[in-house]
Amino acid sequence: MNPETAVVYYDDKKELPRLRGLYPQGDLRYVKDSPDATRLAADAPGTVVFALANEKLQAVTALCRSLRGVSVYVIPGGLGFAAAPLAVDVFKPRLDYVETEITRVCNLNCRGCCDYSNLAQDDEIYYDLDRFTADLTRMKTLFWGIAKIRIMGGEPLLNPRVAEYVETARRIFPDCDLRVVTNGLLLPSVSTDTLRRIGAAGCSFDISNYPPTAKKKKEILAALHSAGVSCNFSVPMRYFFRNLRVTPAGSPAPAFNNCIFTHCHMLGNGRLAPCSFAFCTYRFNRRFGAAYPEDDLFDIYDPALDGWRVIEAFSAPHPFCRYCGSGIIPIRWKGHCPSPQARESDWQIKDTFINTVIAPQLQSAVKKTAVALRAQNQKKN
Repeated sequence: MNPETAVVYYDDKKELPRLRGLYPQGDLRYVKDSPDATRLAADAPGTVVFALANEKLQAVTALCRSLRGVSVYVIPGGLGFAAAPLAVDVFKPRLDYVETEITRVCNLNCRGCCDYSNLAQDDEIYYDLDRFTADLTRMKTLFWGIAKIRIMGGEPLLNPRVAEYVETARRIFPDCDLRVVTNGLLLPSVSTDTLRRIGAAGCSFDISNYPPTAKKKKEILAALHSAGVSCNFSVPMRYFFRNLRVTPAGSPAPAFNNCIFTHCHMLGNGRLAPCSFAFCTYRFNRRFGAAYPEDDLFDIYDPALDGWRVIEAFSAPHPFCRYCGSGIIPIRWKGHCPSPQARESDWQIKDTFINTVIAPQLQSAVKKTAVALRAQNQKKN
């Protein structure tokens, strides 16, 4: 990289002093939004650097595929840890989001868990760390980066090597917004060393604010504060949502277009699914003898697979959407519901007028607001 010939686009004026330090002779250009293809082609620099908000980087780097002889780098905004620009292979896409279960078991076992953790069996305790590393390494051959990675469970803090998973994800995808998603109940008992390692990897905690979590909030915050790790508490969680149709819809489009969680892609054991329902519903099948499809996913080791094909598939309705309700139906939250106590009705939606007509209309009306509030709440404190 030649700093003297770099054109640096940035969208946060507070970053200007640091960027001047990195590129003292570069051409620094403030942009309120991302530069378009015409502007990039006209500038035609030898090196282009995008110091932009993290969520803008996929689209703007994709525009650079048509440029020739140009080196592309990014400095993801809002992450606060990227000390140096990261090189980008513009002939690969960037995936917006991946979540991955490092353990399938949980200490709460909530009724109607969206990942069916209370139905997980003994052979599903941990995502093997070597396999996790291999899978992320393979993902790096498909995508130049991943905008958001969520380390999840089950309850991820039940995995005693949680810090190693975090450090591995950061090493392979230094551009990602990395967080551990937890119910928080175990945080006061996690060693300060483990918490500091997680924080040092540029990772924070997203804490699901269940009723027992709210009671321990002061203890949780004290543990994280003493280790210097940031966190974000969700809104109070008093309800889960049923989302499995008993009878599949004729088209996957209504559920996809109405979905509030259309980017919750899930990775595990060499498989990448468009959402956690498509990935995890085999647990429901195994427990209740159901026959929901289990093949709406990619084998990431398929030699014919490329990242652009994945992006295209995940951007459109996919087969499993036929089995998701277009309007989610609330179920009051209840913890400690192990597999023997679970019922099909904890997840399934009955084919009633309210469930199949009224609920989808209501969800369509509030989707934009719900998505905006969800994104706002997910920002780091």
